[in-house]
Amino acid sequence: MPGSGGVSMPDIDKATLPVIEETETKLSADPPEPEKDVYEEAGIEALEQYKRKTRYPPTTRRIAGDSHDLLNPGARHEQRHKLPGDRNHPNLDWEVLFTADRYFVRAKEPVLVSLQLWNNGNPVLPGKVSMVARTVSESGNMNSVRLVTRTDGTARTAVFRPNEHWPEYAGQIRVTTEFSAEGLEPQGGSLDFFFTGTRRIPAVFTGKINDRLDNGDLVFDIEMDVKSAGLFRIDGNLFDVSGQPFGWARFEGQLPAGPVLISLRFYGLLFHDAQAAGPYVLKNLHGARLRPGKIPHKEDMPEPASDYVTAAHYELDRFRAEVNNSPRRQKMIEMYEDAIRRGVKLTVPAYDGDG
Repeated sequence: MPGSGGVSMPDIDKATLPVIEETETKLSADPPEPEKDVYEEAGIEALEQYKRKTRYPPTTRRIAGDSHDLLNPGARHEQRHKLPGDRNHPNLDWEVLFTADRYFVRAKEPVLVSLQLWNNGNPVLPGKVSMVARTVSESGNMNSVRLVTRTDGTARTAVFRPNEHWPEYAGQIRVTTEFSAEGLEPQGGSLDFFFTGTRRIPAVFTGKINDRLDNGDLVFDIEMDVKSAGLFRIDGNLFDVSGQPFGWARFEGQLPAGPVLISLRFYGLLFHDAQAAGPYVLKNLHGARLRPGKIPHKEDMPEPASDYVTAAHYELDRFRAEVNNSPRRQKMIEMYEDAIRRGVKLTVPAYDGDG
């Protein structure tokens, strides 16, 4: 989200540098190449990166197949962890993976929890496995729920539906496990996920979506039924006719209770940069009611039941092709250029949009 690359060192006043006295030097036939100004080179690169990263407004971003977090907003990233052997065999090579199929769970959705073991690289079925789920909140834990596990190949898994136990809860849920195996002393672990119960769902997508061209941008008008008024953030990804992701867009704003329309705007230049052909598909539509400074910090919405394919046909030349040269962007470019002229060291901007 918006940040700005900036000055990371004070100005260098070249007038204060020490004077080097000339000495008699034998000149070669060819004069030496002038030394490169490393600060200037770094500054130019930082400026060019800033320009590339700010071609679109902050509510549009180009994405690709490796944009994992945007394409899979609820994905987990646990990896295998080393475990010790037992007292008699402390150097045995044990690894464990305790994870679930998603991080965000909403309403009546189930979550699949799994436990896997490896010994010297070979899968081992965990034994004597127990799993318990509890809510985690400032007011303390609610009643714990013991999960029923089953064997699934070389893993032990449990399908858990938290809404059957805590429909009025929104927040963190922790699943703890205890397990062992032959040659492995009893071990324990835990994992967390975020849950929004049916009675805390802040809004739902009704399924009604329209697409239109507006000032050279592709806009999706999306109907929502808002249960709890507040600050909402809605994200969606856009795919081209070949099924490749190329665009992300965001809406953020205050919404009243009742039926409302929000708009996701994909900046026109994005289509030229990606050479994206339609029809276009809107996927991964998801949203939440934000609660800054509170616990939980948000309440999630269920995702729509299906993706949306654009109804109209859009030729590439109908999209705007100019860079989003906002006043703030232009001012930042001028500041970069002035810093480069003055020999100031610049850092590469960690900036993804423009305000």
